[in-house]
Amino acid sequence: MDELVSHARYLSRDLRKIGELYNQAITGQQELTPPERFAYNTVNRFFAEPVGVFYGKKYFGPQAKADVTHMVEDLITTYKQQIHDNTWLSDQTKAMAVKKLDTMVIKMGYPEKARPLYDRMAIDQDTPLTTTLDTIAKVTLQYSFARLNNPVDRSEWVMPAQIVNAAYNPTANDITFPAGILQAPFYDVHASQADNLGGAGATIGHEISHAFDNNGALYDEHGNKKNWWQPADFAHFKKYTQEMIAQFDGIPYAGGKINGKLVVSENIADNAGLNAALQILHRADAPASDFQEYFINYARSWRTKIRPEFERVILKTDVHAPALLRTNVPVPNFPEWYSAFHVKQGDTMYREPAKRVVIW
Repeated sequence: MDELVSHARYLSRDLRKIGELYNQAITGQQELTPPERFAYNTVNRFFAEPVGVFYGKKYFGPQAKADVTHMVEDLITTYKQQIHDNTWLSDQTKAMAVKKLDTMVIKMGYPEKARPLYDRMAIDQDTPLTTTLDTIAKVTLQYSFARLNNPVDRSEWVMPAQIVNAAYNPTANDITFPAGILQAPFYDVHASQADNLGGAGATIGHEISHAFDNNGALYDEHGNKKNWWQPADFAHFKKYTQEMIAQFDGIPYAGGKINGKLVVSENIADNAGLNAALQILHRADAPASDFQEYFINYARSWRTKIRPEFERVILKTDVHAPALLRTNVPVPNFPEWYSAFHVKQGDTMYREPAKRVVIW
């Protein structure tokens, strides 16, 4: 059935409308995707990499690439210091965590060129679309099989440069920050340090921290599946994990309640990213107004338009908390929040010190 629905969209407008009924039901989308948007989505799906290289060079460029790479390096240095200062990790686990940071591969903005795969895709405008797509699928499969027993190319990207996303890949120990997410309000080469740290900085810190979470703990610095935590350290981490679960669990949302266990890994990463970026502001002796800018742009970067139908879907399926809660729940964990906005006991976003959770 999935295969039929997937192919139906490429046959005719009427069949595409039928194929989109399911998507409309779960997302609340009101209208059929316009032809121009559908054409773009199709090209973007099958030629994502070359489109991404073009996008990255045109809308991000080498200056921004160098600037954000420096931000990543600064955040990695911050994590090294935080690990060094940690009071509950053993020296053995600390050493392995630093080793993961030292060998972490940074993929910034866009790759310099697309894979050779795309040189093999000859497109004839007179050939029916479905035939062309079948040919693309065959060429892609042949390319993958030909590389089956070759060494892993750690320079390859797991996502295209135009996507609004970021990722840590535990099986490669690399972090990817596409040009698509490195746009305002997340990042602007002309914005202040505080603005960029509140947007891109917190996001970068989020991804780096995945190297040390309950999933990253299972993979070593080369991406091999090998648990490198000392048992007592992991027991401590699980205790803090339970505190993070409790902080989110049961919060009302979209007619239901947040499942704290489902979203815990991403919430730990959000918390860690916020804290790491804040430390850079401290090292810069930033004034109070910069901390205000930082938190404001963090909130701005999570502004979202979403229909009620899709809210109910993500409540049950998404390992990320809803955007509103990714903003309002973690920030009261940090003392900088209270001093920046003079938040005091009795205010809506005040949290008792004993209930504040900071793991990294």
